[in-house]
Amino acid sequence: MFLDIAGNRVFALSFGKGPKTFLAHSGWIGNFEDWIATLSILSEEWRVVVYDHRGSGETPVPSEDITADALVDDVFGVMNALKIETCTLAGFSAGAVTALRAALRHPDRFEGLMLLNGSGGVKVSDAEIKPRVPPSQWPGDTHLERLEWFATMCTPEPGALHIRRWAVNLLSRATPEAAEASFMTQPSQTLDWPAELGRLSLPTLLVHGELDPLVDVKDMEYLQSLLPQSKLVIMEGSGHLPAMTRPQDVAREINEFFAV
Repeated sequence: MFLDIAGNRVFALSFGKGPKTFLAHSGWIGNFEDWIATLSILSEEWRVVVYDHRGSGETPVPSEDITADALVDDVFGVMNALKIETCTLAGFSAGAVTALRAALRHPDRFEGLMLLNGSGGVKVSDAEIKPRVPPSQWPGDTHLERLEWFATMCTPEPGALHIRRWAVNLLSRATPEAAEASFMTQPSQTLDWPAELGRLSLPTLLVHGELDPLVDVKDMEYLQSLLPQSKLVIMEGSGHLPAMTRPQDVAREINEFFAV
């Protein structure tokens, strides 16, 4: 279905009839397919909701409208459009920063928080902050080649060729302009993470692939230390896409932590 949110037609899926709602936000220019394998399992216990955020999948917008603040606004736009008063909010990869900022903005709208292979930009205090390299400067002569390079890096697991192909296909549904804008988007407000996260009392599950080349496990450990009611699960042998490569394991961790 399509939802009218902030002047955009946002593609969304809602299925399952559980007593609680699990709302999933994808990463970078990933769409609902980032989560669909895991959500299909969760839907046996939850109502699950996922949508193509600005610039991804079937939600095309002008690249200048892809901003960090607008992505957070859209979380509440989706919730309001689907009459979701409260839910457990999940953010994958770059979507983790959207999920964290949404939870900090209106913690009363959420029953729990789940972050998958994404530290939300939180880094250990002595970490080197490296400048972001835009997708147009990644290895490869074409946009497609750069997406293939990215998908290969995200899936270090053996026998993951089918997942890489799937990842390239779903990422290809966003335009190169949207890919550039989404990757380079930065929140307008810099937060004091230790102070801000220390007041976030939501039960929070962090799941992270041991072999993830994009997000350092030390940053996930630091993030977990800042969240009062949190648990970090390291998935051995997994890369950046465990919701696609190991959906049964991710769904089990979610169900066990939130005791559905």
